[in-house]
Amino acid sequence: MSEDYPNWPDTDIENRYDFEDNDTRGKELPKHMTKGGPGDKSTGGNVNTDSWFVEPSKQFDSLGRKKFSYIPDILDKGTIAQQAKDKEIFFCDIPFTQLYMEIDGNYQPCCFGKPDGKHNILNTSMREWMVNSEALNGIRKEMVDPNEKEYKNVNKYCTRCVSDEKRYGKSRRTACMKIHTNDSEFWGKVDRSAKMFKASGLFDFDERIIEVQLKVYGSECNLDCYMCTHQNSTIRQKVANEGVWNDAVFGKLSEERLDHFKWVTRDKTNIIKEPDVKLDEHGDYVIPKLKAQVKIENKKSMVDQTLDMAPYIRSIKIIGGEPLIMKKHYELLDKLIESGHAKHIYLKYQTNLTETKGGKHSIFDYIPKFKRVSMVASVDGIGQTIEYMRRRCHWDKIKENLALCAKYDNVDADFNGLVSFLSVMRFYEVIDWCMTEGKDMIDQVNWAMLESPPLLRANNLPQKIKDDLIPKYEGWPDIQEALRMPAEEGLDIQEVFDYLLDADKYYEGTKWEKHLFKVFPELEEYYIPKHQRNR
Repeated sequence: MSEDYPNWPDTDIENRYDFEDNDTRGKELPKHMTKGGPGDKSTGGNVNTDSWFVEPSKQFDSLGRKKFSYIPDILDKGTIAQQAKDKEIFFCDIPFTQLYMEIDGNYQPCCFGKPDGKHNILNTSMREWMVNSEALNGIRKEMVDPNEKEYKNVNKYCTRCVSDEKRYGKSRRTACMKIHTNDSEFWGKVDRSAKMFKASGLFDFDERIIEVQLKVYGSECNLDCYMCTHQNSTIRQKVANEGVWNDAVFGKLSEERLDHFKWVTRDKTNIIKEPDVKLDEHGDYVIPKLKAQVKIENKKSMVDQTLDMAPYIRSIKIIGGEPLIMKKHYELLDKLIESGHAKHIYLKYQTNLTETKGGKHSIFDYIPKFKRVSMVASVDGIGQTIEYMRRRCHWDKIKENLALCAKYDNVDADFNGLVSFLSVMRFYEVIDWCMTEGKDMIDQVNWAMLESPPLLRANNLPQKIKDDLIPKYEGWPDIQEALRMPAEEGLDIQEVFDYLLDADKYYEGTKWEKHLFKVFPELEEYYIPKHQRNR
């Protein structure tokens, strides 16, 4: 690994894991369990790239590494592939392929990246952000330069992945690289794009390489997931307004935060047509946002901007809220079909997969019109576990919809869960289910560690519970790393209990009633009732 890799400490992991050359744990697992990010030998501070650039060829280079068959010199010395695999550069394909906007309208390098504080859908077009953004171009420049030493932009905007790799050895970057370096057609496009940028210092695209991730349809959602940030769910906001809130876990429920909820909840696909948009004294269109009047410079609708880019779009991912119940997004699908581009585009959803209709629209009517459809289901528990953590869902309904998806040849269903305070106590059940009952319905499995709110991270469980869980995740070292981490400094676990028990009380007498200590009985011995505290 290059000594200039961003913000990584010298980490001695020798003897922490006994990975022998004849280790077969990864080899014994079915492909869908290791196709995505999981299943690698990476550990905190040590990204393992053995699974990058290994398909579809069975040929080997002089160092014993598998080679691609479609580009004979793909791993030759000096190529971007070789430098990325050998960690001479901190490379990620996302800055070269993905256009992402957050639910508040800010552009970001990706869903884990940080906004630059300048560009948003009110002042910048989608194409302008992708091509001319100083933040993105700064990241790109550092990622293709083997002589880069400071990684200022990477460390500024890609903080989450740098931090995740330091802590767990696995990140969104490593997961995407594992997937995309083993897709020969797509990697060829990435390689061309990166080489052109490296040679010219300019970014542009002239083929189907872009993934547009649209998070502009508001935050309408039908579930109350215990770990979800409230801006992403109207149900979460409703329950919070009715009393289920804990300042220690989520911070103050201030007027500013409530105003923020109002902004993110609204549909932002065609801001200029919104009823509260007005002309100011200068003749500029302005919209009220967080108690200020904000000028609208980007007047073209997000749908029309997407259609303008359609010849270069490889995939579109719709994110909510719960996208499948958002009626407005089906208008985009209709226009893509009318344009003739739908048959060339992968349609992706980040979904809880509990509902498949939005008003009169059913996603199953649209599936045959697109090249492929990917249902990325937020699943991090099974049975009563997920029904407690993602309140108002029904596990049987999720399985029913998975079975419906499996009937279509052009549909992939993936699981993408969050490893958190509660889910880590049962997440091994998800893994087991995917290798048994779900093996014919799931294309790939991925997960990420919950980052926010910090009190709900997996490392904050009582030490004995963490110690008991570690053996259950043999072969999944990133989860073991999370369980080995100490609890957050200053944590009062009773605040977590209070929040969860308040939610239990809120749902008493409803069809979603469940109790924390019945679903997770191992936690009860650590709970101190309020009247017994500070004695």
